[in-house]
Amino acid sequence: MDTNIILNNITLSEWNEEITNSLVPNIIFLSIYIALGTIGNVFVLLVYAFQMKEASEERYFIPILAFFDMIATIYLGVYYIFLSFNQTIFSNNVLCKTLVFFAGNTTYTSVFILFIIAIQRYMKVCRPQKQPMSISVKITALLLAFLMSVICALPLPFVFGTIPFHNIDYGISGMRCGRLKDGNPFLRTVYSVVAGLFVFVIVTSLIVIYGRIINTVFRRLQVNKKDLRSNEKRSETTDIDENNPVADGFKGIEMIKITDKTIKHPKTLQTKTNLTGHNMESAATKKRRTTNRRLTYKLTVMFFIITTVFLLSYIPKVVLLFLEGINEDFWEKLSASQRPAVTFLYHIFILHNIVNPIVYAFFYIEFRQDAKKVE
Repeated sequence: MDTNIILNNITLSEWNEEITNSLVPNIIFLSIYIALGTIGNVFVLLVYAFQMKEASEERYFIPILAFFDMIATIYLGVYYIFLSFNQTIFSNNVLCKTLVFFAGNTTYTSVFILFIIAIQRYMKVCRPQKQPMSISVKITALLLAFLMSVICALPLPFVFGTIPFHNIDYGISGMRCGRLKDGNPFLRTVYSVVAGLFVFVIVTSLIVIYGRIINTVFRRLQVNKKDLRSNEKRSETTDIDENNPVADGFKGIEMIKITDKTIKHPKTLQTKTNLTGHNMESAATKKRRTTNRRLTYKLTVMFFIITTVFLLSYIPKVVLLFLEGINEDFWEKLSASQRPAVTFLYHIFILHNIVNPIVYAFFYIEFRQDAKKVE
């Protein structure tokens, strides 16, 4: 359709411009998403590339996650900005399907890498007797993540495409890239349900995996407390070093290095403070208990953030996908005031790719220390 043809005193281009103007706040938010996601993830990559020289099996996936989060943030932000400027004049069906496929692919890739990290940390903390992931296993896991991302994104071109977009008030019709209206409504609803189940399965899996990790670390802390009490008469160091099972398990989730050099050898402590053996042990036990509480608290906060961010990012998207499935005219029925708010919720899942580097890197004290060296 010629975008310059006048229908009821308004052209298709003018209608498109009207909708775009209403979406200016969304375009601004998307631009902020792109900036934050790019800066945060690039900074993570720079720190890992130039400052964190020490080899570590846990550091294999974090830079990869940061890279794909960066790609996802940039691509999704630009993609939705492009759609915002072409709300009623998008007539290229092949381009629409292609853009939607890669939008799904970049989103799923980040989610599956996130799931791999959870499994790796579960094995490290809860199954320490098992051999750590070899390079070949890590590469295989990544290849499977990429393959699963492609498989999950393949149905999207069959569900999305260019569709008619009507305005009853103006008596005008255009074309937009969105959910196809043709076909069986039942199939559209099934797709929405499947998308919802995907998010539910991922969230449930994260809760179960990280719940097991917290439970394992808590039990180790309890065991260490009992061991400390049973060794009251022994003259041993009470340093929490890398041979400590709690420290080793804690390093496996890459949040903070739990080495406390303030608790000295009992004999040295006695020389400096003239404490009795009972008081020395009480001081050491109190210090260990404080460290354990702090560790458990930080673990809980970190895993709570991981799950909460995922839920808050994807639930609005899933709900809107479901509404699209049961109401083929969902977007056409939105008023000028409703469209920006609904569109904001539709895009909010991008926040997950922005927050990931904060959760998986900035919670790691060694990363923060190395990050300060980056000029």
